[in-house]
Amino acid sequence: MGWDIDVREKVYQRLANELFFRILRGEYALGAKLPSYIDLAKQAGSSPETLRKAFRELQQHGVIEKTRKGYFVTSDETKVISFRHQYLASIEKEYLDARKKVIHLDKGN
Repeated sequence: MGWDIDVREKVYQRLANELFFRILRGEYALGAKLPSYIDLAKQAGSSPETLRKAFRELQQHGVIEKTRKGYFVTSDETKVISFRHQYLASIEKEYLDARKKVIHLDKGN
């Protein structure tokens, strides 16, 4: 039987999550201009390309918007709340999947 190793989460997804957490905490307010992905890459110790992918990920979910003047946090709170619900649902699913594995192990002993 093969190993059940999940490597779905990429570095850019972790960076996107961290940016999202900072938005939720109010570090980047609704409607606020974000630092450039190059500046954020330096702060995060990542490559600018990886941060650009993180921006793209959040942009696809409507959390940030790209304009000629740069990237901005959406001013639409419902988009942030919607993505928050999506994120929490995915974390809950991961937890339940892990729990099934542990319960399965407990029953085997």
